[in-house]
Amino acid sequence: MKLVMMGDFHYSHLGNAAEEVLEAQERAYAAMLQTFVEMEADFHISLGDLTHDGLPGELDYVFQRLKGSGRRFVHVLGNHDAHSMTKDEIMSLTAQQRYHAIHNEEATLIFLDTTKEMNPSDWGGELDAEQLAWLQTELAQAGTKPVMIFAHHPVYGTTARSTLDKLSINPELDMKAVLHTAAGSGFYFCGHNHENSIVKQENWHYIQTAACLDVPAFRIVDIRDGQVTIDLVSIDEPMLADNMALVKSSMSGFHPLEGARGSEADWSLVVDVKG
Repeated sequence: MKLVMMGDFHYSHLGNAAEEVLEAQERAYAAMLQTFVEMEADFHISLGDLTHDGLPGELDYVFQRLKGSGRRFVHVLGNHDAHSMTKDEIMSLTAQQRYHAIHNEEATLIFLDTTKEMNPSDWGGELDAEQLAWLQTELAQAGTKPVMIFAHHPVYGTTARSTLDKLSINPELDMKAVLHTAAGSGFYFCGHNHENSIVKQENWHYIQTAACLDVPAFRIVDIRDGQVTIDLVSIDEPMLADNMALVKSSMSGFHPLEGARGSEADWSLVVDVKG
C-alpha cells in the first residue's frame, strides 16, 4: 500500500490582492496540486489546513481540481478549515467524513478530527469523548497490525514545537496513554506546526509535515513486505519558489517559518513492522 500526504496547504482567496499576486497564486497552487495527483498511490491525504480561511470557495477550488483525477482523496480537518463553517457544512460540501478508519491486511488507517469548530482565536487541538472512545475501540481491533493515524494537531511533547501554546492536542488529554494501548507499531502523521519533524517514543513514530508554502514537498509512505518506508519528495517546478514567496507576502495570518524543512533525520524513515 502506498500513501501520498500533503502538509498544510493553506489555499486562500486572498481578498483584494493585486493581479500579479493572484496570477502567482494560481501558478503555485496549480503546480502543487498537479504534482500531488500525478503521484501514484492508493490514497492521497491532506493533513489539514487545506484552506486558509475555511471559506466555501476555497474548499471548492481544491476539490474541483481533484475531482477528475480519479484519486482516493482524504481530507483531515485542520483548524483553518473550520474557521468559517460548521463541521456539518464542511462535510456536506466535501462529501468527506469527520473521522473514520480503513482496515486492510497491511495496516489500519485512522483519520481523526482534532479541530475546534468556528473558533479562530483558539487553534489548539482536542478530541471529544465520543471520538476518543471510538479511537480506543479501533486501536483494540487493529491487533498487532501497524496502525497509522492521520490528524492535524500533533500529540503534546512529541514533534517539533508541540509543547508550545496551542500547537498540539490539549495536553490535559493523555493521548500517549491511549496510543500506547496499540499492540503493534504505530505511526502518527500530523501537520499544524509547519515544520518537518520525526520523533520515536516507545512503539510509536510521530511524523510531522511542514506547510507546502514553506517547504514544497509531499510525504510518500510505502507499506510492503513487513516494512514501512517514509520519504519526503520535493516538488520540482520552475519558478515555484518565486511564486510562493509572492503569495506568502500577501497572505494575512500566514507566517513563514524559518527552519521549516528540519534536518535530514526529519525527512525519511524506514521501520520494520509485523502484522
